[in-house]
Amino acid sequence: MNKINQRVSIVASYKAKSDTLGVCFPHKMLWNNKEIKFLELGLRHPTHKGERMIHVFDMSDGSNDYRLEFDAERLTWTLLEVMEGHYAP
Repeated sequence: MNKINQRVSIVASYKAKSDTLGVCFPHKMLWNNKEIKFLELGLRHPTHKGERMIHVFDMSDGSNDYRLEFDAERLTWTLLEVMEGHYAP
């Protein structure tokens, strides 16, 4: 895993009727002037950072894995890590 820890722009959808994992789905990310389209959600889990609620998403674009963090209080997305050349179906 390559540590990144950089704020990114995300296009996400929020569904009223979905299972717990599918309520929020990040579809694409703008990072370093590149658009990355996500194909698969590997894991999503809520946690806390101090008193703030954080949601961590493990996403894949089919060739690389990305760990994203959504800060529910600040409404910001951060790219935490990238694992290049890895795909877990």
